[in-house]
Amino acid sequence: MTSAISTSRSAQAKGDMPVLILSEAEVKTCIDLRQLLDVLAGGFKALSGGKVVNPARPQLDVPQAGYSLAMSAWIAGMHLTVKIVNVFEGNVAKGIPSHLATIHLFDPQTGMPVCVMDGTYITAVRTSGSAVLSVRELARRDAKVATVVGAGVQAGQHLHLLPLVRDFAEIRVVSKEFSDAQALAAQHPGVVAVADIEAAVRSSDVVCLATHSYAPVISADWVRPGTHVSSVGVAPPGGELPVELVGRAIL
Repeated sequence: MTSAISTSRSAQAKGDMPVLILSEAEVKTCIDLRQLLDVLAGGFKALSGGKVVNPARPQLDVPQAGYSLAMSAWIAGMHLTVKIVNVFEGNVAKGIPSHLATIHLFDPQTGMPVCVMDGTYITAVRTSGSAVLSVRELARRDAKVATVVGAGVQAGQHLHLLPLVRDFAEIRVVSKEFSDAQALAAQHPGVVAVADIEAAVRSSDVVCLATHSYAPVISADWVRPGTHVSSVGVAPPGGELPVELVGRAIL
């Protein structure tokens, strides 16, 4: 009898599962950028308070192509969440983003899938949002000049968010190719493209690094005391942020 019951239960059909599917365009309509910063702040507090379950992310490497990351997390009262991010740098030459993602939500009581959404925009705005949240919380209250280094997706998202946290007198963008900085600045009213990165950093109150450089893109000597610096570009084993600047910094 026990064996029969066990077999019957394992053979149960789940039936129809209404799963919400959200495209990137639909995801964008659901996100308020000001609210995003507040939610991120709450999330970081929960994480530091030990309320978030987030195991180490496994990485699947595809030789000569890219890699895939699976990121799972859960907090009581919320859905189980798994984000899958695929990073394929060769995509840029094909006219598609190098970072592609989906986010999957599951019912925490049953494990049933609830929603599958495009995660590419969320990944971009969450990453830049974390950096700009640090500007909101840590930069000097009288900060008036901000410089974004880079002209890619992350730089663009920074330019959307920075005006939400300070009344900057000037927001600049600089890039290895000045034409790229000009093209990005043209998409954001009031943003100025600057060619001289050293002069821009030396006269800034906030510097946001948003590149994929394998070597430092600024010199630590350019940064004035009291300047807030953030960095989202990841390119191990080096990266865009000068190591000696970290040694001099305070929190």
